[in-house]
Amino acid sequence: MSTFPDRLFESGGVPVGMAVLQPRDVRWVYSSASAQPHIDLVARHTPTSKLHSTIALAEAAVTTGGNETIFLTPENHALTAVVTWDVNNTHLIGMSPIVFGYNPAYFSHTVNADVLFTVSGNNNSFTNVRWLHGYNSATNAHCIEITGNNNSFYNCHFEGPEGAAEKAISGYDLVKVSGEYSYFKNCMFGNTWAAMTDVCANIGFTGNKSVSSLFEDCVFQLNSGNTTNLFLHTYQSLNGGSHIHFRNCMFVNMGTSTPQYAVDGYGLNTNNAIMSFHNCSFTGVTDIVAATYENYVWFGPTVYHASALQNGLAAKPDVA
Repeated sequence: MSTFPDRLFESGGVPVGMAVLQPRDVRWVYSSASAQPHIDLVARHTPTSKLHSTIALAEAAVTTGGNETIFLTPENHALTAVVTWDVNNTHLIGMSPIVFGYNPAYFSHTVNADVLFTVSGNNNSFTNVRWLHGYNSATNAHCIEITGNNNSFYNCHFEGPEGAAEKAISGYDLVKVSGEYSYFKNCMFGNTWAAMTDVCANIGFTGNKSVSSLFEDCVFQLNSGNTTNLFLHTYQSLNGGSHIHFRNCMFVNMGTSTPQYAVDGYGLNTNNAIMSFHNCSFTGVTDIVAATYENYVWFGPTVYHASALQNGLAAKPDVA
């Protein structure tokens, strides 16, 4: 459950008395000059130097490390080129009331690329934004990849795969995480209408350094059309020391096919690479993880290895 400080921060504000944290500068990204959001900004005498027609132009204009804020107007922002967010200590906030899923400030795309949106900068926050991924091309294997460290996502929706070509990509990861200390709060992953037909996952974890991530109060959705679909994919290159944690999260498969596992576990090993679930639920999967990897997947509220507690569903317990 979000506290008042959570909501205050997620809305782009800071507590009274913390003026040192106030944004150094503020910019706005609009989609169409003839649409109401841009008309309203102009009517309020917003300096034209602070108005940008693309997210790439706004990101390029900020001072990295300057604690600047970019507001995204509540409309479709169709990306015609890939985006590399390489600035530090910068905030992107969708201009709409706090909603859960289907945020009105969102990115779609008409460009095809292996990775659509790369976050390589550090210490950034993204709030109330949706990424709509899929343009019916087998090139589009990843919506967003996080290679930078200490990046946070609040109330964001990562929606995909949308096209028939994307949902048939072997190794599709909607979100790919290789940076350290990524944080997700009140976020939604996936969708319920596009049946995935190959080895697809909501999130893939990889990297040659520790991927320590925390997911709180998030919903993971699948429309599975194949028993090999996954909620979570761990690459074999995942480095030892990686701690991936989920707290109060829901994993829901609404598809006609039941995946064998929620987590493949390939990258979990004796080098202290573990995954933990605290107060989480799984629906529509046969088992959580294969027996081979049970020692590296822990469940709560009391911490157990999966081999010591149910690693399947309540309706089909597996304590072997």
